Amino acid sequence: MRSIRQKLFTLLIVMGFIPLAIVLIAGAVSLINELEEETYKEGLLRNSVVSEYVTELFEKNFHVLHTLALNPLIKEYVVDQSRIPRMVISELLHQTNDIFNDKNLTALTGADAYQIMRTDGSDLVNVVTRRHFKEAMKGRDFVSDVIVSMSTGKMIVVLEVPVRNEKGQPIGMLQRNFNLVEMQHFVRELDDKKNSVVIIDREGRIIANSDKTFENVNDRLEDGTYTMLSKKVQQDEQTAGIIRMSINGEDSLVSYSRNYITGWIILVVKPYHYILDEVYLKIAQAIILGLIMLMIVGAIAQRLAYRATKPIIDITQAADQIAHGNNSVEKIEIASDDELAQMADAFNKIRSLRDTYQIASEVDKLTKLYNKTTTENICKLKLKEYEMIEPPRPILAFFVIDLDHFKRVNDTLGHQFGDKILVEFSKKIRRIFRPNDCVGRFGGDEFIVIVENLPSTDIVVRKAETIKTIAAELVIDGIDAGITASIGIAIVPPDGTDYDTLFKTADEALYRVKHMGRNDYCIILMDKKDSTISNGIGNGYI
Repeated sequence: MRSIRQKLFTLLIVMGFIPLAIVLIAGAVSLINELEEETYKEGLLRNSVVSEYVTELFEKNFHVLHTLALNPLIKEYVVDQSRIPRMVISELLHQTNDIFNDKNLTALTGADAYQIMRTDGSDLVNVVTRRHFKEAMKGRDFVSDVIVSMSTGKMIVVLEVPVRNEKGQPIGMLQRNFNLVEMQHFVRELDDKKNSVVIIDREGRIIANSDKTFENVNDRLEDGTYTMLSKKVQQDEQTAGIIRMSINGEDSLVSYSRNYITGWIILVVKPYHYILDEVYLKIAQAIILGLIMLMIVGAIAQRLAYRATKPIIDITQAADQIAHGNNSVEKIEIASDDELAQMADAFNKIRSLRDTYQIASEVDKLTKLYNKTTTENICKLKLKEYEMIEPPRPILAFFVIDLDHFKRVNDTLGHQFGDKILVEFSKKIRRIFRPNDCVGRFGGDEFIVIVENLPSTDIVVRKAETIKTIAAELVIDGIDAGITASIGIAIVPPDGTDYDTLFKTADEALYRVKHMGRNDYCIILMDKKDSTISNGIGNGYI
């Protein structure tokens, strides 16, 4: 019987060209997959940058408008313009432009839909047909899709907040018009030769396009390039993803995400020929390298065969142990500096990634969120990665969410109705978090969310308020779900850096919310100096 070394030597010589062809084909397929994955990650990164820009921009505007809407002089002037000098209100409105150092219109509108005052000096108009006015009269903040200004004829988006009386009823509206030129300048800065950035509104109209400058209003309204893409994204329940389709007659990969404040769709478009060009280049390089290697393989085949024997056995044994369920094999150590070492390194990476892929596949069958076990494993992985971050570290938030009155609704309206509540609530909270945040169902009507890389607890508070709103406004089949949400929150690092401690702290915070009457949130922060507990309930409390 011939030895492994002799067989390997013969195989290298006789079958040299066949493995080369297989490697080239498999390598091309693998490279295409890798480049598509890289394109997706790069697109999501750009999506995130644009979405954060849009979110921060409009949150600042909303904050200023809310502050202005709470001013007693504004409230009184909306009701009766004769009691307060017009110059006083005009100065208040113009201060908004001073804050942002821009010339965007700020306007005050009454409950009859007629504008009372505007900062640009143009004619006052009736906005009764505008959606943002209708939303204001319902008591909601709103960012419009692209519209044509009735006074200037320019393309704008409108941010509005309602002005309320002492009873909380809408009596008017404050709005700021946002010129799309600034948005266009921002996406142009993100453009490169391979990727273009496009923002479209909920109706599929273009807000900004890094590849195109719109000369007039009709160009923007009549550009139907992204209509089909917009419909596909709207039908997709995911908040982010990638689609391959023809854009402007060219096969392209399109990474998309939806901004949770505006509902706008952010697209990063990369023509597919850039990926193929790189694949062709790599294949050509591989062919040249393969031919060179075939010329010298005969001379070194014996030596390689001998050196390969022991490492191959080591790798085979490790693979066999893992295949039989022995997960204690964490790393293969090969005392070599050639391709076998690379093989071992690749095997180690595959071993590490296996756990990650296994975690990603373990989801709750009803809600499609991560299940209890997976959520716990992901949290532990994130905490392990957190420990490796160099100070100063961002914060990580651990939410425990419990649906109030769910058992009563479940018993009254039936388990099928209860299941619909869990499914719809899961979809809505998944959409308000980033793709890399972990949202899981812990069991029954209890959920866990882990949010990392946060600069401050302000975002934690906003997320908690949003979750409360989602639960309170949940409607199933036209019926008010009749639930609210109680939320306990722990923060890393002050509340610890291990899963059990964080869960215990968040659960204690949840218990306090339940004890204080439900439908609120509580954040407990541990003081490192004296180990006392500072706590409180809701309304911005930390």
